[in-house]
Formats: sequence, C-alpha cells, structure tokens
Amino acid sequence: MKKVILGIILVLFISGALFLVFGSINRLHDQSLLTEKINHLPQFSFLSLTNDSFSSSEITEGPLLIINFHPECEHCKYEISALLKSNITESGIKLILVSSAVPDTLKKFLTGCQTEEAKRFITLIDTAIIFGDIFGRNIIPSNYLYDKELNLIEVLYGEYTTETILERFRLSGQNK
Repeated sequence: MKKVILGIILVLFISGALFLVFGSINRLHDQSLLTEKINHLPQFSFLSLTNDSFSSSEITEGPLLIINFHPECEHCKYEISALLKSNITESGIKLILVSSAVPDTLKKFLTGCQTEEAKRFITLIDTAIIFGDIFGRNIIPSNYLYDKELNLIEVLYGEYTTETILERFRLSGQNK
C-alpha cells in the first residue's frame, strides 16, 4: 500500500514538474513570437479624434513613439502631460497616442494637458480594443520606441519620464 501511495505521489510530482517546464517553454516561445510581430512597425488602423481613419501605412519613417494609455490612469496622466509639455516633437520624434477611452474623455484630457501642440502628435482611438492583439500586450501606459526605419528599439511598460524616453532614443542613435 505504501508503494502505491509513493508511486502516485511520484507520478504527481513528475507531472507537475513537466507541466511547469512545458508552460515556461511555451511562454518563452510566445514572447519570441511577440517580439518578431512588433520588431518592425505592425499594421494597424484606428480612428482619430476627428473620426478619420489612420493607418500605420501612413507612417513612412521614424523615429516614432507610440504610447498606449488611458486618460483615467494616474501614471498615464503624469507621463503624457510631461511628454506633451516637453520638446519631444521638436526633436524629430513622431508621437502617436492610442487609447480605448471615449473621444470626449480624450479631448478633455488633452485640454487639461494645456498643450497647443495638438497638430504635432496624433491621437487615435482604439474603439475595438485591439491594441493588445496587434502589439502583444494591452498594458497601460506602454511605450513603443521605433527607429528611423520603423524597427523596434525598445518597449517600455509602465510610467517613464520624458528624459528616460529621450535617452533611450539617444542610446539607439535616433535622437541626437
């Protein structure tokens, strides 16, 4: 009887270990596929605040910063307002803001940032909430940095300062 119980415990232990190993391998494979998917600017199409369709095919060169955010997120508020008050667009970096919030909330948020640079960046609305499907994750805020050839430099999840973002572009040779 003891041998049967010991055998069952051993089989359960080995099964659990194999489950963990294969799960880890699967996650690493998924992460590799995600990196390949966004390694070059992926195809996407969202509505702008003016209700016009905007497609990634309209972007011919970088450097480019895409930020997925929500205006009710405190971290997003700090990061976006600091970015919009900075000279990031004057440094040649194209800025695209993407949010799943309703247009009125976005307009109110952008007005609250007190920026007159609305024509220097693009705000897009993810009405179908597909950003995560396209870019692999739907974490807010998240920053996708692309170089002049629209190849991925780095993905930054969470709130980052404008200086840190500009430094990442500088380190890649995209912003001098």
